[in-house]
Order: sequence, then structure tokens, then C-alpha cells
Amino acid sequence: MRLLPERVSVLLLTEFLLSLASFVTAQYLAFGVVGFFEGEIWGLLAAAVSVVAGGFLSGLYQNLRWKSRVALILQICGVFGIVLVIQGLLVYAQSPFQVARGVMLTGVGLNLIVMVGWRISYAALLKKIFDTQAVLFLGVDDVVCEIASNLENRPELGLTVAGFLSDAHGVGTPIAGGGCVEGGIDDLAIVTERLQVRRIVAGMEEMRRRLPVAALMAAKKKGIAVEEAGGAYETVCGRVCSRTFRPSQLVFANEMAVRPGAMALQSIYSNLAGLVAFVCAVPILAVARVAIRLTSPGSAVLSECYAGQNGIPFFASRLRCCRIDDTERVTAVGRWIRALHLEYLPRIGSVVRGEMSLVGPAPVRIEFAEHLSAMIPVYRQRLSVKPGLTGWTQIQMVETELPDIIREVETDLYYTKHLSVALDAYILLHALREVLPLTEG
Repeated sequence: MRLLPERVSVLLLTEFLLSLASFVTAQYLAFGVVGFFEGEIWGLLAAAVSVVAGGFLSGLYQNLRWKSRVALILQICGVFGIVLVIQGLLVYAQSPFQVARGVMLTGVGLNLIVMVGWRISYAALLKKIFDTQAVLFLGVDDVVCEIASNLENRPELGLTVAGFLSDAHGVGTPIAGGGCVEGGIDDLAIVTERLQVRRIVAGMEEMRRRLPVAALMAAKKKGIAVEEAGGAYETVCGRVCSRTFRPSQLVFANEMAVRPGAMALQSIYSNLAGLVAFVCAVPILAVARVAIRLTSPGSAVLSECYAGQNGIPFFASRLRCCRIDDTERVTAVGRWIRALHLEYLPRIGSVVRGEMSLVGPAPVRIEFAEHLSAMIPVYRQRLSVKPGLTGWTQIQMVETELPDIIREVETDLYYTKHLSVALDAYILLHALREVLPLTEG
């Protein structure tokens, strides 16, 4: 699993280097020399890292498209607002990583010019620097069509729809993702050569009916990647495809199993980080509880029973934001608590106790978890890890208006399958971006 596509990784690295060069230039203009061995370079490195971090928090590395150049410039200006805030905190803390005020302001100015120019140039150079792989789909089932449609929104993957092969539709029939039927299944070799296909994705219907094994093997010998729709679905959509899921993957191949080492490591850093966060949260929770009790009658904290790891029940708390006698009516203090994302702050205590982790599937009430386990065979696999304060599903489905249980389970299973330190760090950074009042272009 690659968290950052190659195009995004190259952009991130080049912008870090350009940012560092801008701050080094500003240091040279101000003092005529850069003390590489006297400590100044560490402050300049920290400033360059803060630029990349600000870009990530502002969503500059999530989508390489922007509405207009004006929107791009405004978004980049927001990045440097974050950089100046970080620098202000370093100065206040008298950190050795702080940069002189004149150097910082000059560096930010140079960075703004360089980054805007590089972003515009990079967008134009993408097709020249990176090869775009044309994808040919065998079949036109729902999964294949969803993959093709999502490719339009994921230009950073470098994949384009070359077309579809189907015996059930006429040549030229438009399907999805801007592609149309290019021929029948038997035309695989001819169409692959004509469209210069670099990747072939086989739909489940074709795999069940008649798979052109000889033609696919010949394509692999030519260096063309061949994969089934389930694997492509994970890469493009970021979730496991339940429609292509086979029980044998869980029973025999054990493909969905969580690695014990990854879970053990997660427990260590979640407990340590949770303990630090709990100490910092105690004063905030104390003020919030007093404010709730003073403005509305009833307990300030509500506790409910949830399904933990392996379905073991535990109690998790949240701050009360509504009136006791009318759960639909949010109190004045409750509106502030929700606006500041403090409602579930008490659950840090569950992290310290080891009942939850920083990252994981959203906790589900025990009665709902039991019901869903009976309805959805693979739901218990979702319970193989601890529930989290935030998770892969939360950052992937933040714009979803209506709940979709199957989609949530698919996204949670993707997380349990790929659980790692890198994935947890990626999720936490995205969650932080959702909390901060930043505007994406």
C-alpha cells in the first residue's frame, strides 16, 4: 500500500528542497553567510519542514488540481500563515530552531513566489515527467465502472481509462470514466496493442465466465500489469470491495488478518501519546464540565457501552452537548464544544486504559455491533482491532451525507488489512487538518 502516489511524493520532496533553498537564500541576503556548522541550518530546516507540514494540513498534497490560479495563490498564502504561527510558537518557547525575523519574512516572500511558480510548472510537466498508464477493463460490471469513474478524481495515480472489452455491448458504447467499449473479450490482444495499454483490470463477471488466460499471460510477458478488480478497487477507492470478497480470503489465505506486531506497536505509542494528551486535556475537561453544569441541569458527561477489540464491551464517555430532557436541542455551551471538537475528548481516558487507540474504526454501541455481526459475515473482522478516536473511515467519508454501513465496513476492513505506523500517522495528520479551520482550494 502506497500512502502517497509517486507524483505527490516527488512534489512534496521538491517543494521541501525549494523551500529550504529559499530560506538559505534569505539567510545569506541578511547576514552574507550561512552557518551550516553553527546551528543556523537547523532552524532553516525546521522552517522548510513547517512549509511542507502547512501544505499537507491545507490539503495541497491531497489533490493536484485547483479551481483557478487565484485559488491556488490564496491556498498557498494560507500555508505560510501556518508557517508564521509555528515560527511564533518557536520564538515564544525560545527554541533553538527559531529563525531571525528578517530571515523568516524574506524567506516566506521568496517561498511564495517559488512555490506558486513551481506548482503551475509542475502541473504542466506532469505528463512529460511521469508516464500515464492506460487501463483496459475486461467487462462492464458495477465494480469495474466504479473504478473507472473514480480514476477521473484521482489524477495523482497517473491512470487513465483506455476503454472496456465486453461481449454484451456494442463497440463504441460509452460506459464510465470517459471510456467506451473497444471490442469483445477475444479482441484483447488487438485492443491492447492499438491503445498501448499498460494495465489490465479483469472484472469479476469475466473471471467467473470466461477469462482469456492465454492472452493475459502474453500481455504479462510484454510487461503489462494484470490485476483483478478487487485489487484495483482498493488502490483507487481506498477500501476493500465486498462485492469481490471471497470467504476463502479470510479462512484460508488469511489476507484480511491484522499483523500482531503492528497491533502491539500501536498499543505502545497509543498509550504513551494518550497519557500525554490526557494530562493536557484535564484542565480543558474541568472547565467544560463546570460550564455544562452551570448552564443546564444534568450530568456533564454521558457514558455508553461500546464494542471493543474482539467485541469485548467497554464504556466510553463524551461531554453532554444537549439538554437532558430534549436530546435534539443543543445548548449554547454544547455548540461551542462541538465547534471546538471537544465532545469526545473524555475518550482519551479510554485510550490510556487500553480500551481504545488513537486510530481505529469508530466505536459502535454493543447492541448495534452484535446486530451487524449477525447480518454481515465479515463485520467481526472489523472488531479485530481497537476502536479509535479517529480513523481511516472518518477521513475518507467526511463529505458523506447519508450513512452507508457497507461502505463503512469496506473502509474499516481496508484499515485493518493495512494497519501500520505510517498509516496511523497519515490518518492523524488528516484528522488534524479537519479540526483546523483551513480552507482548501
